[in-house]
Amino acid sequence: MATDYHLAAAEREEQFARQQRDFEHELRTDPRYQPYLAGYAPASVEGFIKHYAAHKVDCLRKGPGMVKFRLHQAIEYQEDAYERLFDIQQKKLFDLQVRWRAGEITLPGVAVGRQFTLWERHVHACPWLPPITPAEYERYCDYLASSACQDVGHHPDHRRFDDWQDYDRMYDDWRSTQPNPPADDFLDCAPYPAWYAYDDARTGAPAGYPFATHSNHKGEREEYYRDLAIEEEQATQGPPTPYVPDPRPFYHDFDAQESFESPAGWYIDKYAQQFEAFAKAFDPEPEPLGAYHRAWLRLQNSHYSHFMQQTESSRELLWDARGPWPVAAHPDWRLGIVGAAQELHRALLLAALPAVFEDYEFRLATGLAPAAPDQFRAYHDATRPDDEDDPKQKCAVPAYLERLILRGRELAGEPRDFNY
Repeated sequence: MATDYHLAAAEREEQFARQQRDFEHELRTDPRYQPYLAGYAPASVEGFIKHYAAHKVDCLRKGPGMVKFRLHQAIEYQEDAYERLFDIQQKKLFDLQVRWRAGEITLPGVAVGRQFTLWERHVHACPWLPPITPAEYERYCDYLASSACQDVGHHPDHRRFDDWQDYDRMYDDWRSTQPNPPADDFLDCAPYPAWYAYDDARTGAPAGYPFATHSNHKGEREEYYRDLAIEEEQATQGPPTPYVPDPRPFYHDFDAQESFESPAGWYIDKYAQQFEAFAKAFDPEPEPLGAYHRAWLRLQNSHYSHFMQQTESSRELLWDARGPWPVAAHPDWRLGIVGAAQELHRALLLAALPAVFEDYEFRLATGLAPAAPDQFRAYHDATRPDDEDDPKQKCAVPAYLERLILRGRELAGEPRDFNY
């Protein structure tokens, strides 16, 4: 039974077919076209008429969507640039977190360190974070234009940072570089963002900032109180089931990571050895099976490997270049493509930033709240339902932390508050 959708689709198809017949009839009969078509063989004229009418209908049918798609492509750089504008606010929020952890300042409504990672998602609406200044904007543009900024384009080794307020993991990464670092089992590392380091250098931050210059008093006390409460809860629940490790080894090794520096046969060598060893031991015809397997993997290695996907994404990005765009010579042609796309992406972002910063300043001047940065939608689009919620409520002290810390304070013989 045909649904309304199928009936409407059939009606549209009939409409386009009718349009094509009308265009063909017009081309055959309207005197305006006869001088253009005169002098050509009748079969050639008929072929042109059918081709032109069909292509005209196709343009009318698909053209609006294609135009809309191109407009969306053009605005993607504005979306990306607007999101990057708030990297400035992330750095300022992190600097406040450093001072708050050291006990130098208090912040309205902030009682635990976890709240900074919550405000990271709503940094555009943080009420106690000063707005972006022209000087800060210019400094970020300088960073984006510099070689220090590598998270542009589609290089597989340079991804956008997304844990801007993860103090603990950045601290662990710093500890791993110090004399006598803790064992790796005790560290969960995330690198200090390149933008943060650039801003520190430009603003004259002291050597060793932030981890060697500021204590983590608040964070350490939180952990102490939290552990006290957790130990009490575990004591009332009885001993946990002892962990018994499985003595059997993992069959597959997933540790190795593919990169541009990997040998050409990395994909083949890593998995073919296991496959072929098993085939030789148990398959009745291992030789042809091994040959087929190697041929298949070579095709996979050529077309579906991770770094080839990044090369293809970079090639697509280069299509956005208006006019010739240089591709520097490189021993690995793939890295040449990726590098050229990185520089194009950098240039397009720098070209988009002035407009989005102007929009940001206009909103502040007229009393409008800045829109939420989101690389998946245009910054001037309608607000999403999530944005209508009060950010202060979303960034309040998590209930589980409030319970643990206040109970820990009580167990330590201290007041049930966050004044420590």
